[in-house]
Amino acid sequence: MVLKNGERELRERLAENPSDPAALLRLARLVGSARGRKDEAVDLWRRYVQLADTSRRAEALLALGRAQIEARRDAEAITTLQRCSEENPENVEAWDLLGELLRRAGRLDAAVRALGHVVKLDPQAIRARAAMVFCLDALGRRLEAQQVLGDLQRLGGADPAVAALVRELVQRRG
Repeated sequence: MVLKNGERELRERLAENPSDPAALLRLARLVGSARGRKDEAVDLWRRYVQLADTSRRAEALLALGRAQIEARRDAEAITTLQRCSEENPENVEAWDLLGELLRRAGRLDAAVRALGHVVKLDPQAIRARAAMVFCLDALGRRLEAQQVLGDLQRLGGADPAVAALVRELVQRRG
């Protein structure tokens, strides 16, 4: 494989000092942006999480979770994003990704809880509300789903994209 974009220099830095978090961070970003190297990126992010100082750990966990999603390692990503959400409970993206992964895994009660955190942190979160409607309906909690759907309608106001989403959700609900 031909190394480019500074990858060779970063690897040399890491060979000299395997605990260089700055070099590892740059290499993880570089490798993660390359096609066909998602598993390698996961390994690099995992190493970076171990080296990151505590003030950057939640950010590192979020990056690891994203890399795991891109590598199609959803079960690992769920665990990572749960850790990220515990370390930084205000991280909307971590809760949102976690909610979506839990929904896809069929863990609907947990998905509703995660998506509920998204809505608390970002009252304008349209996608999270739509996913909650799906989960609540699947759980047979139709009244709660109807309340979230009403909130979504009010939130969307005159936005045609939100109106179309609400129409689709109403149709799916029967």
